Amino acid sequence: MKTYRFTSGTSKSDMIMGLGIPAAIVIPMLITYLILFYSGVGVFAEYKSLAFLVLLPGLFITYLLIKKMLKSIKKDYVVKLDGVNIEVFENGREVVSGQVSYCEIKEAHDKLVRVDMYSDADKISFRARPKEYKAITGFTSFNPFGTSSLTDMDNLLALGMEIESVVEDRK
Repeated sequence: MKTYRFTSGTSKSDMIMGLGIPAAIVIPMLITYLILFYSGVGVFAEYKSLAFLVLLPGLFITYLLIKKMLKSIKKDYVVKLDGVNIEVFENGREVVSGQVSYCEIKEAHDKLVRVDMYSDADKISFRARPKEYKAITGFTSFNPFGTSSLTDMDNLLALGMEIESVVEDRK
């Protein structure tokens, strides 16, 4: 029996990030602007250059919202593979178990590893993006959408390759 441990997100977490991050950017700035506009301060009528007052609190609240969103999206997974039998635990809770019937791997160099696994009854999709990656210039760049470290991505890729080989041997 082989055990794989990694941190990643799922396809549902990608959807939440895609819809939630633009909302987390716009809504705090809009609320700050509306509070200043309707409070009667009149700052924007007299001093147009003070519009950055909207930006600073909005950016701070946006940072806090995105940090909280990323913390709730990324999960720790433990996958136990025994031949074609698989058990997937998400933060200690079993989410998928049974025999693996199909596995699909998609990787985009150092920026994304996606492993879609199909069992008899369930399907689970893992998506791992690095917290930082190397840019073309050779420097490391911070990735605000990152959920995993490079070792987590390697573990996920090794899991996908192992499952593919097990499924091919079974056929």
